Amino acid sequence: MLKDRFGREISYLRFSVTERCNFRCAYCSSYKDDAIAKEPPLEDIEFILKGVRTLGFKKVRITGGEPLLRSDIVEIVRIASNVGFEEIVLTTNAYRLKDLAKDLKEAKLTRLNISLDSLRRDVFSQITTIDKLDDVISGIEESIKVGLIPIKINTVLLKGINEEDIVPIANLTKNENIIVRFIELMPVKGNPFFERHFMAFKKAIEILEKEYTLKKIEDSNHEVANYYQIEGFKGKVGFIASISQHFCSSCNRLRLTSTYKIYPCLFSTINIDIKDAVKNRDFELLRSKFESAVFVKPAGHGEIKIGSKEFIENMRELGG
Repeated sequence: MLKDRFGREISYLRFSVTERCNFRCAYCSSYKDDAIAKEPPLEDIEFILKGVRTLGFKKVRITGGEPLLRSDIVEIVRIASNVGFEEIVLTTNAYRLKDLAKDLKEAKLTRLNISLDSLRRDVFSQITTIDKLDDVISGIEESIKVGLIPIKINTVLLKGINEEDIVPIANLTKNENIIVRFIELMPVKGNPFFERHFMAFKKAIEILEKEYTLKKIEDSNHEVANYYQIEGFKGKVGFIASISQHFCSSCNRLRLTSTYKIYPCLFSTINIDIKDAVKNRDFELLRSKFESAVFVKPAGHGEIKIGSKEFIENMRELGG
């Protein structure tokens, strides 16, 4: 297993397999341009996943863009399973999930993370610019039905937009094995949303504690969320404070874009291109590239404030 300069074991790869997305979420877009890079073919993805697994990576998260837009997404999951990843997770907006949940389960997908920022149709449409809330809910229901549980629901906290959704979304954990995670908004270059709508996780806790008693749950060191149980609820809620209380000291991940670049940190401007290793099917060169990425992984991204210059260049490429 690879270790960085700070003793962290790097065992988790977030792999963005496409920049395409059928939503246009207001907080995600860089508004830089609409050009979409060519997606890596299935053969390249298989080579990468085989190589990464030999380096000791145990977990892979398939992201985008929206990964379910790829016609071969089920096969990608199957390849990840066949090469031996212990945990295979997929992050999706769930728009196409109703039709694919059963096939993903059969391909041995371990778990789903589903983006859902509002249960109100008008607010959902305002955030995503698309009126598809019913499709998302149907996708969640179908995933529960086929046994893709526990499902994680990711809700970005948006000041002035979705405060009223915090309690209703938390209520999704009452009767189902669902984990809701409230996530602090992250800054994207060229997008003023962060300055206007950033809400610290403590505000969400305050809102929930007006309705419920929250009991802290101790979780793994590599969990990015602080988890709480609402008394009598089957699932749990968590808070990811990437901005106000970052979790860099326990970070065990690298990010690989659909443009063949490894990013050692979400906020890093440093990246390492693996295109030549993939093109030549050179496992030793691929190993060297990943070792280099681990070596330059920073101790942390530091504090990010309103007006900070440390913005994510392209969330669609990086996969969050």
